[in-house]
Amino acid sequence: MIYELTEAGMIRRIADGAIIPRDERNGEYRDYLAHVAAGGAEAVLPPPSLDEARAAKVAAIDAWRDAVLAAGAPYGAARIAVHDGARADLSGMAAYATTVMITAATAAPVAWPASYALGWIAADNSRVPLPTAADGLALAAAVGAWYGAVVQHARDRKDAALAAADFAALDAIDEAAGWP
Repeated sequence: MIYELTEAGMIRRIADGAIIPRDERNGEYRDYLAHVAAGGAEAVLPPPSLDEARAAKVAAIDAWRDAVLAAGAPYGAARIAVHDGARADLSGMAAYATTVMITAATAAPVAWPASYALGWIAADNSRVPLPTAADGLALAAAVGAWYGAVVQHARDRKDAALAAADFAALDAIDEAAGWP
């Protein structure tokens, strides 16, 4: 058998790609130790290319973005869900609030419904009161601005990673820093 060491110091059997835990109770690890004792050497994987390192940095930035979005947008003491369905619901509520506000001075005003006035359901299932259409628009605007800031921050970080001229420039990009 031929083995290789990954950059993380893991042992990989080349024949099938299996990762072998460093545990002497494991027969595959004992086989590896016997291979080394018999003079066998392991291959050491080359470091990743700059393009591979850039791709890994972009994936790390995406993971941070996804975690930040999963936590929801802060609004007062609440967090507002921002997954696709929640953003569609917010857009619908904002459109309705706009209709209420536009028609307020007309002969046929549209009323702000009690269902919205009771409150927007936050990520923790609490209610964020929206007694008026203006309150609904304020919620939608705040969540939309936060969502846009998160997405743009991720894009800026990824652009920097993809443009990094060398490993030092890439390492200087902290994927965990600066999130809204």
